[in-house]
Amino acid sequence: MTLWNVMYQDWQMECCGKPFSVGEELTWQLLVDATARGPEWAAELSEIEGPVESAGGGPVVRSGGVTVPWPGDGGWPPRALLTGLLSVETHGGKWPPTVGVVRGIQVVSQGFVAENPVPGKRRLRAVDACPKWFERVGRAKEGAALRWEETGALVAFEVQ
Repeated sequence: MTLWNVMYQDWQMECCGKPFSVGEELTWQLLVDATARGPEWAAELSEIEGPVESAGGGPVVRSGGVTVPWPGDGGWPPRALLTGLLSVETHGGKWPPTVGVVRGIQVVSQGFVAENPVPGKRRLRAVDACPKWFERVGRAKEGAALRWEETGALVAFEVQ
């Protein structure tokens, strides 16, 4: 069994997601988000290393029970190393899903100034169930003080 950190973004849940609780077995299509930046995300980043093979709608990389799409264009290498934050994809992925059990859920709150997330301004709050709707009070206008907004759930996801 391998424990992975998976981000379930607020807009993915609010649009097409179904709330879940700790202990539930779930089937998710995952991808590697290489845009997660900053030291606050370092502990949650994953490395997916394995063969690149054809499956379903295109090439995928499999590692530690997780299957993610290969993000490259054209031909693909025999093996790949993808580094980033695993994310749930609910909008039409055509690759094999990953099955696992939810072992923990934390609601992620991000600090914003104007429309910009502030690096290093992130809070995690443990919960027993993922909400369908996340709190947002509106992002601050230009020049306004730091404001907090829930941006999703960070899930400890155990796969075989």
